[in-house]
Amino acid sequence: MTMRNSDNIMQTKNTNPVAVEGIWQELVELVNQQFETPPFQRLLALRFSQARAQALSIQMKHYVANRRDCWGFVAGAAPLGVKRLVWEHEGEELMGDKDAGKVDHITLAIQEGKVFGLAPDDYERARPLDAATACFYAWIHLAKDRPWREAIAASAILEMRNSDEIVRDGSLSHRVGKNLERDLGIPLRQQVNNVEHITMDVEHGQLLLAVAREFCHTTEHQQALLRGARESLVIDRAYREQLANMMAALD
Repeated sequence: MTMRNSDNIMQTKNTNPVAVEGIWQELVELVNQQFETPPFQRLLALRFSQARAQALSIQMKHYVANRRDCWGFVAGAAPLGVKRLVWEHEGEELMGDKDAGKVDHITLAIQEGKVFGLAPDDYERARPLDAATACFYAWIHLAKDRPWREAIAASAILEMRNSDEIVRDGSLSHRVGKNLERDLGIPLRQQVNNVEHITMDVEHGQLLLAVAREFCHTTEHQQALLRGARESLVIDRAYREQLANMMAALD
């Protein structure tokens, strides 16, 4: 058994519900504050041209691929009960849902590109930004090398940041989608990737609360969630700053 998940798992009956709810509210405030930071404000203030929309869409495909890598590392080191929670979240994103006619989320990101004038080959040819690659490795480090509670918080906080239920003025996908609608006249309903995440991340945003209630029964465990979340949001800010730089250069 690795050091990352060597501790015994205590169940909900040993958890202080007041403390857990307090930690949850801190996490909620962290994701709301993310939208007040200069990188997020700058990114969301930029107007979209077709070239900017295309560039952002291509970079988002690489971001989605990194999310799949990170959740795999998170699940690998987590206890069995947490693995199940992660798979409930990841199953559709990784594999799609044939019964519901849904594709996996990397394919979905590529399909959305059609409304921006992109073809699938455009995604295959384009590489992630150099700075984005550095951010992806940083997120992989949190997922692979940090204790499992920090690791899951580092990935789950990004789902919270994309939940309309948690973010007071709309999730990142929602805000970007509305900006695309405003600037390019592409209805939000035609932005299949943004619409999917606006819907699904409301549910996915609750994953960390479920983990906290079942598996975080000490102050140390709860603080680990906050550490992982804060470190991930630092990377998130650096990543969004680079996306803003990319878009601004496409005047």
